[in-house]
Amino acid sequence: MVHDLPTKLTELINSIEDIKLEEIPEYRLYISQLEEFFDKKLGKVSNDDEERKAISKTMIQNYIKDGLLMPPEGKSYNRSHVILLAIIYNLKSILSIRDIRRLLNPILKDVNNEDGSSEIDSLYENYLKLKTESVHNMSKSLYELAGKAMDHNIAAGKSDDEQDKIRLLLFISVLIAEANYRKRIAEHLIDEYFENID
Repeated sequence: MVHDLPTKLTELINSIEDIKLEEIPEYRLYISQLEEFFDKKLGKVSNDDEERKAISKTMIQNYIKDGLLMPPEGKSYNRSHVILLAIIYNLKSILSIRDIRRLLNPILKDVNNEDGSSEIDSLYENYLKLKTESVHNMSKSLYELAGKAMDHNIAAGKSDDEQDKIRLLLFISVLIAEANYRKRIAEHLIDEYFENID
């Protein structure tokens, strides 16, 4: 069961897709087209066996209301909207709406002028490059951590299956601890360097 864990983790990491810059349409999209675009690129997200959209009409409207996203032009959304939604999508599972708003505020100020749009394109392009490199390093680190966790013999007298579950518990606990450290570091940096706009 757990002996092929590193391989399964690598496959999982490699299966996670990003929206690439060249995939973002140059033309404007209506809200239903935005939902369809994100579902096609990111798939539906499963939550307690109930499928929900990656980005929904309600989410988009709430992001506008909360100041995370600029209002549409008429009823259509431009390329900058799509990029910001992709960034928000990646941030929302870890950060609060308040922290996301503080983080995005510097780029939202200039988003409506042409320089602001190219700035967002450049930001997203650099984000994807750094993320790819970081995920590659993380993959190697996970492989090592999984190997170390699976080598531990911490449950003498238990069946092989029970020992595997205990090793997985060890591995998952360390993963969660790492995630918590990273979350706390991100929150600290936001508190330290991004003005409070509430």
